[in-house]
Amino acid sequence: ADMNIAIVGCGDIGVRSAALLQKNGHRVVGIRRNVAALPDWMESISADVSNRQSLEAVFTLPFDAVLYILSASAYNEAAYRSAYVDGVANTLEALQHQQLKRFVFVSSTSVYHQNDGSLVDENSPTRPTRFNGQLVLEGEALVRRLSVGTVVRFSGIYGPARTRMIERVKNNIRSSAEDDGYTNRIHVDDCAGVLAHLLMTDVPLEPVYLASDSEPCTRQALETFLAAELGVADNEAEPPADKAAVKRIAGSKRCNNRLLLSTGYRFLYPDFRSGYRQVLSDLYG
Repeated sequence: ADMNIAIVGCGDIGVRSAALLQKNGHRVVGIRRNVAALPDWMESISADVSNRQSLEAVFTLPFDAVLYILSASAYNEAAYRSAYVDGVANTLEALQHQQLKRFVFVSSTSVYHQNDGSLVDENSPTRPTRFNGQLVLEGEALVRRLSVGTVVRFSGIYGPARTRMIERVKNNIRSSAEDDGYTNRIHVDDCAGVLAHLLMTDVPLEPVYLASDSEPCTRQALETFLAAELGVADNEAEPPADKAAVKRIAGSKRCNNRLLLSTGYRFLYPDFRSGYRQVLSDLYG
């Protein structure tokens, strides 16, 4: 049956998800402060998650499912609390009279504290030491109280507009041996694919899914691959001038996506090579 789906915080991933859902016959409404940023083909309503009244006005319409994809506007505690805790609480309160079938909350692998290269999955302990992981985990807890709530933890998202790793390699910035942990990646089109799949699948959903591609790799392996694809020299790392920038990089762990695969999702880009080749061909033809 066709569903009415609201996407709260509808940015790049929201728009990509909406396109897939709409193609499958569902009605999608994008909800964000600045709706002028949305494409013409999307239905949209302007609202602000920090303002519960504006959300209550939106949710007088009946919805079957909600995707919550907010990202913090800055890397600080206030911005993370606003997007991942207060915004979630306001949205859930505004939705309390709705008969939702699914509420999917986009989280991240920043909730994991593991830094020893170990394999993590949905049942691994989460004791984040930094504010970002702690606040995202608080948002998860709010969603997991809902019987219809599902949390999706994305790993490092890359795509045509998310090219930090490519820029680093082009500018000859490499990870040094002591920074060479594992990195986990997911192409932005797979982010959208996973979200649309979880809303549409008949499989009963688990409370949490780890959404990362099927091949965790070391940072140096990724950089070496990109250097070869870009045709730049694969240099040894310069020690970074800005130690703080390095410390923001998430710990070394390997994300296991088996539970997600068990729902029948098939990755467009199951590893970093296929995904980055697509991005490079989008960027450079």
